[in-house]
Amino acid sequence: MLTVDIDSRGSAVVVSVGGELDLATVPVLRERLEGVTEASPPPSPLVVDLSGLTFIGSAGLALLVELNNQCLERGGQLALVATGTVVPRAIQVTALDEVFSMHGSLDEALATRAAE
Repeated sequence: MLTVDIDSRGSAVVVSVGGELDLATVPVLRERLEGVTEASPPPSPLVVDLSGLTFIGSAGLALLVELNNQCLERGGQLALVATGTVVPRAIQVTALDEVFSMHGSLDEALATRAAE
């Protein structure tokens, strides 16, 4: 099961994801993300809060890379919020922590984006 909530905080669009992000649930998130990058025109930040995930598979990581590339192509930037061990570990093991802008809390991600 996957939950996706989309909200705005100031000029930022925040996508909060919970549950398991794997091959079966990636299409759900992809569908919910359609149009979100357009809703946060640069320099407005797009923040994806992965704190509610209990599992992330390779298909989920690939979707995040795709989303990051879309943001970069539009002149924006993606910020990820990841707490606990599951998501940060998956991102570190795949060396994607060198690609993504990672944050320990939503407030931290929003403050960093606002400062840029």
